[in-house]
Amino acid sequence: MTNQIEAILFDMGGTLRSTTMRLPEVDKEKIHEMIVLLGMDIDEAELIELLHEHARDYRNWAKKTLLELNEVELWTRWMLPDCPSDQVSQLALQLNQLWRDATSRHVVFPETQETVLALFRRGYRLGLVSNTTSSVETPRVLQELGIAGCFDTVILSCDVGIRKPDPSILLMAVERMGIRPEYCAYIGDQPRRDVAAAREAGFARTVILCDPNSPPDHPQEAVFIPGHTIYNLTELLDIFPPRSAPQPATVYNASLSTMWAMKNFPTLADFFEFTLRTGFARIELNHKVTSAMLAGIDLSRYQFSSIHEPCPADISEDELKKRDWLISSTDEACRAEGVKAMKRSIDLAYKLGVPAIVIHAGHPTPDKSRENKLRALIESGWRESDEYRDIQKQMIRTRAEVVGAPFEALKKSVTELLAYAQPLGIRLGLENRYHYTEFPSPDELEILLNLAGADRIGYIYDVGHAQTLDRLGFYSLEEWLKRFSSRIIGTHLHDVIGTTDHYASGLGEVDFDMVAKYLPADAFRTCEFQSSNTPEQVKAGLKFLVEHGCIKNI
Repeated sequence: MTNQIEAILFDMGGTLRSTTMRLPEVDKEKIHEMIVLLGMDIDEAELIELLHEHARDYRNWAKKTLLELNEVELWTRWMLPDCPSDQVSQLALQLNQLWRDATSRHVVFPETQETVLALFRRGYRLGLVSNTTSSVETPRVLQELGIAGCFDTVILSCDVGIRKPDPSILLMAVERMGIRPEYCAYIGDQPRRDVAAAREAGFARTVILCDPNSPPDHPQEAVFIPGHTIYNLTELLDIFPPRSAPQPATVYNASLSTMWAMKNFPTLADFFEFTLRTGFARIELNHKVTSAMLAGIDLSRYQFSSIHEPCPADISEDELKKRDWLISSTDEACRAEGVKAMKRSIDLAYKLGVPAIVIHAGHPTPDKSRENKLRALIESGWRESDEYRDIQKQMIRTRAEVVGAPFEALKKSVTELLAYAQPLGIRLGLENRYHYTEFPSPDELEILLNLAGADRIGYIYDVGHAQTLDRLGFYSLEEWLKRFSSRIIGTHLHDVIGTTDHYASGLGEVDFDMVAKYLPADAFRTCEFQSSNTPEQVKAGLKFLVEHGCIKNI
């Protein structure tokens, strides 16, 4: 029965967007870009003919074998086998996208976003399984539509090496989702590919979307006949009625930052629903959330661990920095505006019954040019070079020379904020930062924490920021924990690759086992993942933190 359906999986091309071939008029500007990238001595028409021939041969092979290659293998083995493989490998993603853009035009159906959102809000788990040679297009489109967070899993043939009508690609999706195929429906546009794969995989429902300007031409064999034929995606809402939202098997004593909501959901209400379904007990409102985003949401339905200033961000963090409205500003009028912005966060925390706010403490100097050079040297493998050490010494010397007056302004601001927050019962949480040029250093943090007792001011340990500054050679990752574990009131948990942070935990280099040993039991845990992490990575990151002792279930 239709009401037994718990999950709906979509195809991409022909289902959520249309694809029109540009033939015979290929976009020659894109072809010229490819020639420049490759440094080839070939005219555009010759390259177009060559690539068309190779693409046709590859398509025939892929359809026959039901295998799919990733971009590197596609371009080194099939598209440009006679070019240096090292060069083609490095350029494969760019070349593939240029070729796709040159030969085809993709347009998202106008009803795609509203239909996907409606099904998500009706309580269905969603997935996407598509045959494609591009690993980047589909994730980008979903984020552009603001619906990436609605999909439990996205499986692309070029990533997993198999393609429909092989049913194993659909079975891979339901296995990742932890759901049985008989509770799933598949929405596609090709009976011989989509219906056949879904039926063989044991899906309960198949739906084929047809072009309204062309009559359906379904093959007559039973295996290819869909359960439903529709002409517009919105007709899915007639097939799949509202159901109870999925509930997590376990609820975890952790928060998810609204950092991840940006670009993944059109509204915070949808993000809040995701957190409940995933098993997060609470939410941290971060410094991108405005009053308008919160308007109209019944916030009493949700639990919040913390408010990350400036929230509400009706004046954005970037604008506050641009105006020098920071609590470390040596301009008294600017400093006062910075304090005022933080008071708005304290007011919101009090209104929502949130016990703590997360504070960025400003900086002694806004100049990050030298630090950017250090990061570039690390990326190039020159961390142990004399140039690196010289720049590092210059940064340490410069910071020491300018820190005095801004730090005095910061202490004054924190004292004022303590006085404002105390009668409201809100604790201030000072966060260690990502840049060496920002407050506080470990010694500065100790001074600031001594301005009041632990019941009024504490430390927010950001593991990604600490890992990054350790990698840059300034402060030890563990120093913050050894010195201040007793004052930790909350932590931001995310992973780091090189000097880039906010990856989902488990994707990078942070030693979370070591971190777990220092975290107080009563400190709130916030997963602060960048929006580029997929829903699967968010869930896997949460599980990873549980396995490594940083988070416990309730």
